[in-house]
Amino acid sequence: MSAYANTPQRPLPEQSGSAAERYRIKGWVWPLQQQIAAIVLVAILILAAAIQLWNYRTFMNAEIERTHENHLMIAQNVSLSLSRYVTDAARVFVHAAIEVSNNNSPATQDTLLSLLESLNIDGMVLLAPFTANAPPSNRLGKDLPLPEQVVLDDLRAGTNATLGGVQISGLQRIGDNKYFILGYELADQRLVIGYMKTDYIKLVQRAIAFGEFGHSAIFDQFGRAIAHPSPRVEENMVDASGISAVRRMLNRETGVEMFFSPPMQMDMIAGITFVPETGWPVMVPQPIYELSDAVNVSLSKSYLLVMAMAALLGGAGWAVSRRLARPVQNFTEISRKISDGDYTVNLPDEERSSAEMWQLNESLKTMIHRMRSSNNKLREALRLEEEENKRKSDFMVIVGHELRTPLSGVVGMLTVCCEQKDDVDRDHYLDVAWSSAKELSALVDHMVDYAEGTTESIRLNSTTFDIEAGMRDMEVLYGNLVRKAGLEFHRTGLGDGSTQIVSDPVRLLQMIAKIMENAIKFTKEGRITLHSEIFQQDDRKWLKVAISDTGIGIDEGQLERIFLPFGQVDSSFTRSYRGMGLGLSIARAIVNKLGGRITCASKLHEGTRVEIWTPIELA
Repeated sequence: MSAYANTPQRPLPEQSGSAAERYRIKGWVWPLQQQIAAIVLVAILILAAAIQLWNYRTFMNAEIERTHENHLMIAQNVSLSLSRYVTDAARVFVHAAIEVSNNNSPATQDTLLSLLESLNIDGMVLLAPFTANAPPSNRLGKDLPLPEQVVLDDLRAGTNATLGGVQISGLQRIGDNKYFILGYELADQRLVIGYMKTDYIKLVQRAIAFGEFGHSAIFDQFGRAIAHPSPRVEENMVDASGISAVRRMLNRETGVEMFFSPPMQMDMIAGITFVPETGWPVMVPQPIYELSDAVNVSLSKSYLLVMAMAALLGGAGWAVSRRLARPVQNFTEISRKISDGDYTVNLPDEERSSAEMWQLNESLKTMIHRMRSSNNKLREALRLEEEENKRKSDFMVIVGHELRTPLSGVVGMLTVCCEQKDDVDRDHYLDVAWSSAKELSALVDHMVDYAEGTTESIRLNSTTFDIEAGMRDMEVLYGNLVRKAGLEFHRTGLGDGSTQIVSDPVRLLQMIAKIMENAIKFTKEGRITLHSEIFQQDDRKWLKVAISDTGIGIDEGQLERIFLPFGQVDSSFTRSYRGMGLGLSIARAIVNKLGGRITCASKLHEGTRVEIWTPIELA
């Protein structure tokens, strides 16, 4: 079966699909106005954040400097208060020790005890010296257990001269209470010890409280907690000498220290100092985050100011971006209309948004003017071409109809002459003339059919007819032609009964005839099979006619071209097979008019199968 090709017609271009579909952006892209506004807003926020960060650092440094001054001053005041206290306690203790050693009368003891208790000294003990015939120990006040011998030895060996010879031990737990042991050696080498409570020290520590966790803390000369905001730390006399701030105070340093407090589990900043007479560390710490909160409170008004400025400048940026984006949006819409073939768009006389937009506006005006001119010329040329094609088609139709009349006479007369068997040579000549006339008549039929198909002038005349009788007629007509060509012919499916359908019998059989003619032409040996059947698909009745041959076949790469008019797959076929190459093109035009479809499957040198599917109605 042959394959044909031709240059397609050139109708006026038409746009398909909505503008929204054709210009839909792949992915997500911000509009220009939003991009400009977002850039302005982000720039404002970055600048505001930088200013606020600078303000925060400035205010934080100022707050730390203020903390240096305030906390250190408080710590020094606490140290001064404790210094006076221990100085007074030491002087009263020395006075009481001397008086008791010289005058042991009850009245004197009561007076001295009252004085000692006013300074939180619960009792006093005059220990016997380590000499023979020494007087026994003498007690004043509460009967408290003696401290460990090592403490007494340290008091005897003490060298503290700042308290008039009074030595003070580290914090000791005696019984259920905690005491500092005061020691003073009399002239007769007897050691007088006193039990000084921590009540006053705790009172001073409790008086210092500020913020949420700001406080003071006091330690003994070994770093053990005397008074602390944490009851657990205070009760257990926790050793804090491992903390950097406490180590500095034990080394008798004064200043400000930042450190991590394990009891409070916070980063702290503290003013640190010590009590000169005892070496007790005194600190006034505060969590650093409280300073940060104080700074944030100071910055809250500036935050509001920055937000107001950001909103104001953001609105200004939005207005500016809208002014910049408006002409771009207008030009975008105009470009869409132009691409849709609408050259009637009107541009502004002048675009004043910017110099660049003014130039773009003028350039678009020039482009639209030229495109309008070119479009008008193109439409005029296409109109003339369509008129010329219509004249050609009309000519072919008229000539075909005019040629049919004399050709019919020629064929008729030649047929009559062929029936007379008097002259052998005449019979030969008449056979040749009769064959030529028949071929010319077939060519004219092809021309007329093709002209009708290209001008969409195919007319359908649906009527009720017997499709099986039609198949039998096709068998009679083309079965003989197939057998004369030395081939086998088989008909299967419809044709042995009677089935009434509604369709156009002339066009339907004409279409089958075109396929049968091609099958006979391109099959040299083997067989041709005509199969037909009626079945239902998609709630419709269909007539399927399949024509198979064992001819030369078609390469799969050429199957797309076989339904195009004029031209063949291989130019060498022109020398072997005559014809205009219109059969399959005409068949496709008819089946499309009937609302059906035509398909082709083929293998080179093996054969071809063409199927025609036509919708029908059963009568």
